[in-house]
Amino acid sequence: MLAACLSACASSTPALNTGKVERAIAASVLSEHRLHATVACPSKVPAEAGHTFTCAALLSAGTYPITVTEVDASGRVRYENPAPLATLDIARVEGAIRQSILSQRHLRSVVACPGEVLQQAGVAFTCDATVARRAYRFAVTEVDGNGHVRYVGL
Repeated sequence: MLAACLSACASSTPALNTGKVERAIAASVLSEHRLHATVACPSKVPAEAGHTFTCAALLSAGTYPITVTEVDASGRVRYENPAPLATLDIARVEGAIRQSILSQRHLRSVVACPGEVLQQAGVAFTCDATVARRAYRFAVTEVDGNGHVRYVGL
């Protein structure tokens, strides 16, 4: 009997509109960092003051976690991540791949990588190089959080 009451009582707890939180975080990332992130928060979050949960700002490559704390049960929240949101210098990565192709194959190339990549160890993505109208793909992995990468042709 007690279990049924707890289950029924819990289902009547109002839920936070996490869609509004996602849009607010995405707008903050855009205005503060000029990055177009897709933000994903848990779908079922109780609306209660002090409750904390984590959302994810998804860039072209990499996920930046954001801690959200509910200020009150009316939907007001505060969000943060003490680690800075840093993005990889993509022009530098493209230039390095271009230079490798030139020095190893003596061919000019055009290289394109995703535009918004989180600068964080372990983030992996692919870049496309066009050489003499042929397409080649490179796997790129960040080896540290300082912008150093390793890449290999696929």
